[in-house]
Amino acid sequence: MIFKILLFYFFSATLFASGVYNQNILNIQAKVFPKIILSDNHLEDKLQDNSVVLTILYEEIDANAAQILKKSIEKNYPSLKNYKLEVILTKYNDFKSDRLSSSYFFLLGDTKQITQISNVLTTKSRLSFAYDDRYLDFGVIFGLKMSSKIDILLNLKKLKESKIELQNSIFNVVIMR
Repeated sequence: MIFKILLFYFFSATLFASGVYNQNILNIQAKVFPKIILSDNHLEDKLQDNSVVLTILYEEIDANAAQILKKSIEKNYPSLKNYKLEVILTKYNDFKSDRLSSSYFFLLGDTKQITQISNVLTTKSRLSFAYDDRYLDFGVIFGLKMSSKIDILLNLKKLKESKIELQNSIFNVVIMR
């Protein structure tokens, strides 16, 4: 009986977590966000062993969605330009500011943690991307909004604070907030 209850809980949690995320949005973000990383004029300074490292931050309940996103990004981009692309999964609680990745993707999470991590990334000049475009209000730099068209949103204030320099062409395709 206990096994059945645990099995039910496991499948319910997995289905719930997968149901929260719009697969179309994740697929588009998996294609768009890595390209934006290349617009960082100082990307070479943020490489690790000549690789671009993108960390996906997630809550435990979203492990399945994080894994799906990781596989989608790796499928679309075995490399970025002349660099290998490495995608790492990290739970929000396991984030460490002493060894930073090249950039970060925020899945759904606690807004207090998102704000704290975003502040660290801003001071360390790291690009950040959000599944939920409302996270731009908590310090994330890029988001994506889907309506009748796809809009890439840019938190210009945080970009300036981070002192990240982007190629001018990116400003032609984003909506600044």
